[in-house]
Amino acid sequence: MVRVHIVTWDMPIMYGLLTERYSLEGKILSRQLALHIAAHGRQGKVAIVTSMPVVLLSSTRKQWFRLIRLIERERASTLSHMRKEQIETNLAWMRQLRFSAKPPQDLLVADITFATADDFVLTPPDCRTVYVTYNFEHEKLYMLTSWMPKNGHVVIYE
Repeated sequence: MVRVHIVTWDMPIMYGLLTERYSLEGKILSRQLALHIAAHGRQGKVAIVTSMPVVLLSSTRKQWFRLIRLIERERASTLSHMRKEQIETNLAWMRQLRFSAKPPQDLLVADITFATADDFVLTPPDCRTVYVTYNFEHEKLYMLTSWMPKNGHVVIYE
């Protein structure tokens, strides 16, 4: 079970943003990312701040495809026509998502972009959700969340 703490940041860094802190406690980060994106990813583009973009992208995509297979299995065992349509719509969305570990140049091209904090400071992500997977300076966090809309979502994994 992942513990979730919804907090409001006392510093102006996160003003107007919903901030969540997750403790992994032995859980696999890539699996938790895939599950959280599947539950909340329809809000728009996603930026994942990581010290190892290519490695985390690879393991998260693997978990993403595993999740797709589990949902396909659920669809196959469902008898309700309406529920099958809901599952199929969700699967279509999940299959069309694009992942990237290339540092953003101007705007986020992929639906889910993995990059370092330094990459996102140079080109702040214009997205609704940011996942932070490692510790770095609060100034960088402020800079990379500066383009986020009010009520954007920042998820911090500890």
